[in-house]
Amino acid sequence: MTGKNCCVKIYLGDTMKNMYRKIYSKLSEKIDVVLLSVVDSHGSVPRKKGAKMACFSDGESVGTVGGGAVEHEAVKLSRELSTEKVCFNKKFTLNHSDAEKLGMVCGGEVDINFCFVKADEKSIELFSQIADLVDNHRKVWLITNITNGEISFCSEGEDVFKTELKASYDELKTDVATLLNNGLYVEPLTTNSVVYVFGGGHISRALCPMLNSTDFEVVVYEDKPEFANIDDFVGASKVVCAQFSKISENVDITSDDYAVVLTRGHKSDNEVIGQILSKHPKYLGVIGSKKKVAFMSDYLRERGFSDDDINSIHSPVGLSIGAVTPAEIAVSITAQMIMVRSTKL
Repeated sequence: MTGKNCCVKIYLGDTMKNMYRKIYSKLSEKIDVVLLSVVDSHGSVPRKKGAKMACFSDGESVGTVGGGAVEHEAVKLSRELSTEKVCFNKKFTLNHSDAEKLGMVCGGEVDINFCFVKADEKSIELFSQIADLVDNHRKVWLITNITNGEISFCSEGEDVFKTELKASYDELKTDVATLLNNGLYVEPLTTNSVVYVFGGGHISRALCPMLNSTDFEVVVYEDKPEFANIDDFVGASKVVCAQFSKISENVDITSDDYAVVLTRGHKSDNEVIGQILSKHPKYLGVIGSKKKVAFMSDYLRERGFSDDDINSIHSPVGLSIGAVTPAEIAVSITAQMIMVRSTKL
């Protein structure tokens, strides 16, 4: 079992991007929804611009705009909306008196857009298309007119960037929600970044669901068919079963991507690292002892990699929290990757 895209199965976890499958499902059941989006924030607030939540008319909800008293007030307000095409912004100011009133100790402002979506055929079709595009890992942006509540979307390559949005693909960074001057709020539903996990052992199996739960898209790459069962990797979007010596033939790793090398031995680790490091990924982590790191460094120097290249590798992988078990190591790796993602390192 070799080659591209083998062992493929789509897993729908409880992540931000899968919110839209939930919205489609609820609308299909004739259940209305209010979309809550943080369109702007300042100061010390629980969630920044781009946080999103969906509140359904049956009392359920998915996502978050920060939790605590602010979210409680926002959800309460959303329950009171029952008319079509209601769309407005409400600013929650968390200064001394307001924060105390809301039961918060942080300070700042968060601007939340409330958009009512009626469970009609138009909305059902719209979110069906969005959910399908997201499930198939297409780059998709949700467009909300915060003045009249009209919702649309665009995917990569569409001319809508140059016409309706009057912005280019490069201007709308895929990991940033943007409120344009023309009143359109554009937010990415998918990201360019993929985490490639090399090796299908116990740590990989523990790592996949943690990465998935923190909104990383995960692809596992394993060379042995017996270790490449998609059902063993909860949260992975697919498993690629192919030789470690032929990575570029099977996956396209870019500078936006992350890679974690967890294979069964030094030889296969070095084989993988030598191919990935030349791609200059955003993050490259390698499990191993200090002795293994020294051996890996010598191997890479012999192949022409500079000290700067070698020093960019996170090895031993993960934050230093005294992790021992596969689950603990997975926590330390996930935490380190979140840190890299949030600081744009």
